[in-house]
Amino acid sequence: MATPELTDIETPPQGSGAITFGVFPVGLSIPMPSAYSTPVEYAETLGQAYLSFAKHAKRKNGGHYLTPAPISKFMAGCSSYSEPHIRVLDPGSGAGILSAAVCEAAVSSGAVRSLHIDAYETDPVLAGLSRLVLVFSRNWLAQRDVELTFDMRQRDFVLDNAATLDGNSKSNLSGRGRISRCTEYGLVISNPPYFKIGKDDPRAVAWASIVHGQPNIYALFMAVSAELLSESGKLVYIVPRSFASGPYFRRFREVFFQRVAPTAVHLFESRKDVFKNQTVLQESLVIAARSRMEGEAVSEDRVLVSHSKAAHDIADRQQFILDLHSVLDLTSENKELSIPLRTEDLELVAAIRSWPNTLHSLGLEISTGPVVPFRATKYLAHDQIGFSKVPLLWMQHVHPMRTIWPSATTEKQQWIEAAADSTKLLVKDATYVLLRRFSAKEEKRRLVAAPLIQGSLNAGMVGLENHLNYIRGISRQLDDQLAFGLSALLNSTFLDRYFRISNGNTQVSAAELRAMPLPSEQDIRSIGSEAQGRIGYGTDLSILDAIVSETLDLSPELGIGLKPAAR
Repeated sequence: MATPELTDIETPPQGSGAITFGVFPVGLSIPMPSAYSTPVEYAETLGQAYLSFAKHAKRKNGGHYLTPAPISKFMAGCSSYSEPHIRVLDPGSGAGILSAAVCEAAVSSGAVRSLHIDAYETDPVLAGLSRLVLVFSRNWLAQRDVELTFDMRQRDFVLDNAATLDGNSKSNLSGRGRISRCTEYGLVISNPPYFKIGKDDPRAVAWASIVHGQPNIYALFMAVSAELLSESGKLVYIVPRSFASGPYFRRFREVFFQRVAPTAVHLFESRKDVFKNQTVLQESLVIAARSRMEGEAVSEDRVLVSHSKAAHDIADRQQFILDLHSVLDLTSENKELSIPLRTEDLELVAAIRSWPNTLHSLGLEISTGPVVPFRATKYLAHDQIGFSKVPLLWMQHVHPMRTIWPSATTEKQQWIEAAADSTKLLVKDATYVLLRRFSAKEEKRRLVAAPLIQGSLNAGMVGLENHLNYIRGISRQLDDQLAFGLSALLNSTFLDRYFRISNGNTQVSAAELRAMPLPSEQDIRSIGSEAQGRIGYGTDLSILDAIVSETLDLSPELGIGLKPAAR
């Protein structure tokens, strides 16, 4: 039996105690609002009831992670409420806490006389809870002489607004400006669902010009919302940081930042404490942006950048104001959103971006290890017995400044057969710089690199597993001194911090390392010469920072970032 749309719930539960009614499932108790409840407090109470009722697997499959009250209030405060009437869009409304926060902020402004909220939520239970919050908010606002009307839509937000592109997924992205729309919003505020969809999914097909592969649904929410803003509209989203950098979201960023200009960015430094008790492990941020028209100059725009550990300390956030170009270079090809959190971060970025080289200009290339274990199972072995085998290196073999093979601490297969049909998976014995492609979510260091010196494994060929990147020579040989110098640079806190400022991903992609600035070859060799004689496994890596700092004339504080941000 199909679940009906939740159009018949017009009043919050009445009477004493918790009740279950209407289309809500048996076992979900709907708490009563108290006489002193605010909209945010009631939404938070209903959200907690939902979290207690719903299984985690169901929430994860639907991408539902409910916004904590302090973050909801912060997000609502990222917009202004100076107009007497405001149209609000809340895509993926969950239990309605963001709409509730907007209602409270509108009352606090003293200027708003009426609100209209369009809310979307596909989950029938959450849509019902969101409706209850909106009804409660309507009554609460009426007592304060503010009118609220709303439309609770139990429909897919992305598909429901596919006509935004006027029936052609490329028509509004070709530089001809905005299309006309019947509905434009002064504020779009959202905590969208997070999950990947297939490339043949109707939502991905409708917006094929800005996505590729298996896009994450949250990026489509952001793209659609940007199209629905009024000329003076504001967009406020809490999303994973993954969209901000890397090749996967490049086309999305290009289109999105044509439509909006960031006005504020808040980064949560903890990956696990933002959506507490909801088992979320990701780096999240709040981005606020204003609508911009085609061709509009934004060079004078300023961005408020702030950060906190999680929701509990957001009121005590550190913040400072930057020129837009310090956060987003709209003239660059990749349009990556950098998030400097301290004064030293700005100095570090400026210093590194002044370096003259990249890997390509040095005659080098970076590639991903060609051995994908599940595709090469028949070639892998735990020992050298039998056929001709050569070393197979995994991430576990790469430590700062040293490659250790074989390893006694891993159960991975450390040999790979060197047969006629497996040689395409192997690389010749040469000098390389190996880098781990992934780091643990809460690990302090993103970049871990080590030289692999030609002849050190006593094999003519070597297998490199797919979770490794490796730097190699293309128009020249990568020699030991250059390999040690590059490894020392990549292991330094200077480049590690630079990478974190511009990238929140735990994956270290070859494309990003390919674009990373590097100093002169002479300086890299000087660093390598020093590092060769002073660094070994287990050595305090502060020695590396001292070598890099002295050679490149970098203040040691730039890699640490201990000074508070300028307010």
